[in-house]
Amino acid sequence: MNPIDRTALWAGKIRELIDASFASRYDDLVATLRNSMAAVALLNETHCELPVELVVAAWTQYGNALRLTGRYAEAERALARAGAFPVSDLPTRIHLLEVTASLYRVTGRYGSAKDLLVSGLAAQQSLADPAGLAQIYNQLGLVHSDAGDRHQAFRAFQTALNFLGPGSPPGILATTGHNLFHALIAAGKLETASVALVSLEPLYRRLTSTRLLAKADWMRARLCRALKQRSAARLAYERAYELLSTEPCSPELPVLAEEMGALPACWAFKGSS
Repeated sequence: MNPIDRTALWAGKIRELIDASFASRYDDLVATLRNSMAAVALLNETHCELPVELVVAAWTQYGNALRLTGRYAEAERALARAGAFPVSDLPTRIHLLEVTASLYRVTGRYGSAKDLLVSGLAAQQSLADPAGLAQIYNQLGLVHSDAGDRHQAFRAFQTALNFLGPGSPPGILATTGHNLFHALIAAGKLETASVALVSLEPLYRRLTSTRLLAKADWMRARLCRALKQRSAARLAYERAYELLSTEPCSPELPVLAEEMGALPACWAFKGSS
């Protein structure tokens, strides 16, 4: 086979695995990890001169999959491999910044996460992509929220929503609305959160992702608990647990189980024992 054709064949296979891994991140974490592992395995097997953007994309998605499944130390090593290559392609570089910032956030390095996202925003400005800007502001809001700066978190989430509209990707709309909803509950703004839930319901009904639906029910359960609506809270927790249990490798599942286990005995969840 012609060397150029061979390189194109390997590159095509790796790109398919990267795209499949990324596409399944809301629906099947096992597939997300499996496909990303296969992509980097092919990188290590081929002796072709592959485009550097593809190499960075493969290691970035592998790091992303490891992060999503709670394997943070391995994710750090994978993302360091991605960052070792100079890459001029802006979307590839921005995605690496975003994934690394998400890893820093979940491991408590809020200042470093914020710095990476600010760099990502500067790079994203030239792409004229509202959904891309919304995604970064959404992540910036999470960093502020986890760091305890609720005012900045609200501002970031609202800015993210300002970039979105009816035609925006449902996943970004859902996660941004979800994060704002969570911030409102954490701040004790229950009336505003209730109004937000009503506006988000039509969007939630359009979702097909099991993980996103589970998170929606989880947030609904938290709101109902705060409002002392015990029966509604219990039912929402049950739905969230049932849905998220289909993703046993999700690091969010034990957090949900622990939260449910802390409910008063009269709220006992039948599946938590």
